[in-house]
Amino acid sequence: MSARFASAAALTVAAAVGTTLVPLTAYAAPVASGKPLTIELGTPAPAGPLARGGATETFTFTVKNSSDKAVDFLPWMVADSDGASPVASSHIVFDVEPVNAPATDDYVMQQDGSAQGLFYPAGKQKGDPFSVPAKGELSWKVSVGLGKKYPSNNGNLKLDAADMLDHAQREKDDILVFETSPKVESGPAGLRLLSDPKTPIRPGTYGQVSLIHQLKGTATFDSDLETTLEVEQGPDDTQAVPQLVVEELAADGSYVRATRIDGQNKWQLSDIGKNFIMHRTTLRVSVVDFKGIQKPLKLKLHASSSLTEGNRTPFLGADGAITIAPERGTTTPGGTPSATPSATPSPTASASASPTPSASATTTATTTATTGANIPVTTTGTLASTGSSDTTWYAALAAALIGAGGVLTALRLRRR
Repeated sequence: MSARFASAAALTVAAAVGTTLVPLTAYAAPVASGKPLTIELGTPAPAGPLARGGATETFTFTVKNSSDKAVDFLPWMVADSDGASPVASSHIVFDVEPVNAPATDDYVMQQDGSAQGLFYPAGKQKGDPFSVPAKGELSWKVSVGLGKKYPSNNGNLKLDAADMLDHAQREKDDILVFETSPKVESGPAGLRLLSDPKTPIRPGTYGQVSLIHQLKGTATFDSDLETTLEVEQGPDDTQAVPQLVVEELAADGSYVRATRIDGQNKWQLSDIGKNFIMHRTTLRVSVVDFKGIQKPLKLKLHASSSLTEGNRTPFLGADGAITIAPERGTTTPGGTPSATPSATPSPTASASASPTPSASATTTATTTATTGANIPVTTTGTLASTGSSDTTWYAALAAALIGAGGVLTALRLRRR
């Protein structure tokens, strides 16, 4: 019986949008010896690159049992891709057919930036395992191809397999890598958030925040990017987040209020056109009322970006912080003591002011480029880089796998 399903890869951020994207090896246990089952993936045929909407390649998926008793096995597969874009379930197509195995059905769970495919005995509950006989094996034939809308800035396709029950160890070369045609110069995307928590926001002043989006390679996204900025209370602070105003620098040099989302401390920013290599968004944050602030209040900032079409799971993320000073003892920009909070920030702030990188940065990068508004940009700060070239897309996937009771082992590439 043939089980046909679509799968996806390119898992984001940041554990779907974490600031620092963690490689899979941070979650996964090393390949364990002594486990009764072994997974082997055969060599795909016919050899050659996969074209978008074109023919498929086929390989065998085999699990062998070295023990003297039957062992349960729940096969799991995920596709990953070189490049910056997350992959929707319709972008990749698999055809699974049992060879030396019971009739098979499949289940595809879309989670974050990927679709995780399980297959299981036909007619049973989703997620029910196969039973691999003592000293025996089960095998399936799997065909894989690219959908017509496979992202144009994603390159090679990687296919991985594991046992959700963690009864299987891995063959030494256990990831298949499929070249794609036409070839593209693909690379990861990055999001950098620049803020200055050491300079507090006081009555009559505002805090400045910059977001730097960067894309490596020559191929751009298939759709625009949308970005949100979220403000949260610090982990050790019991003071409530005051009412804030977030404004965005427009192309004409004026500041425009960003749209607040459903009364949350979260704002929707302007979309970024898909054909960017580097894009800078300049924001300023002001406080409506300082009366409830009794001591310096440090607030966390989190920015996240997703595509506006297709798989809209956030796949870029970056963090920063701002500090708000208490009302008493503060001064206005001119140095005169101020006891009255200002509900309206100055509308004539310099558009060229550049904030100092967040003190919480742990990795620095320096970039000089030109934005779409032709403003020279030289910045340093944390770079939350996403893309599957360093397996960061697997972070949230591995965490979800562990939560399901399985452990994904370390990855190695098989290059044909």
